[in-house]
Amino acid sequence: MVNTYINVEKEHENVISCLYSLELNAIDLSKIATQNEVSLVCTSFSRYGETKKNLSDIESASKPIPELIIANEEEFEQSIDLIKNPKIQVISNTSNENEVKARFMALLGNSSSEKIEFNDLIINLKTYEARVDDQLLDLTFMEYELLKFFVENQENAWSREELLEKVWGYDYFGGARTVDVHVRRLRSKLGETRSEWIKTVHSVGYKFN
Repeated sequence: MVNTYINVEKEHENVISCLYSLELNAIDLSKIATQNEVSLVCTSFSRYGETKKNLSDIESASKPIPELIIANEEEFEQSIDLIKNPKIQVISNTSNENEVKARFMALLGNSSSEKIEFNDLIINLKTYEARVDDQLLDLTFMEYELLKFFVENQENAWSREELLEKVWGYDYFGGARTVDVHVRRLRSKLGETRSEWIKTVHSVGYKFN
């Protein structure tokens, strides 16, 4: 079991439920005597300052505790500096179980890769960057999230409503046109040949292969 201090907003409980499936053991800070008893910290970005303050008595500057930070789309831009820290992983609040597991394992040093690959497309989960033929794609946060979702869920056909729920989240009230706009932009940025990776499934939505 991995001893983990958790301090998250209720809206991020879907990520925590994924972590519990990985044999996570939630611990109470009041019962912690030394840093060695804490293997991982999971916190909402909005509570990051509070979490660091709570850990100040036990955390050593020379040996920081790995941190998994959950952020929504607006908070992601504010977390850029945190991403540069190798002991920190910033994850979207709409991430699925596969990505949560990958981040979890990377923080604990049990993963040699933080990348997803498809042909000559490489998606870096740590830096939130995507490259094609080693050329960096200029993607917005949601374009990146949509592309990552497609690559992680190849062959499946997804309706626009399902994509809104899976990628944008349950509390997003935008219409189906939002998906179409992002798909159109992704196809344009991938280029004429690679744009065919995102296929339109008539009367359904889209699939990636």
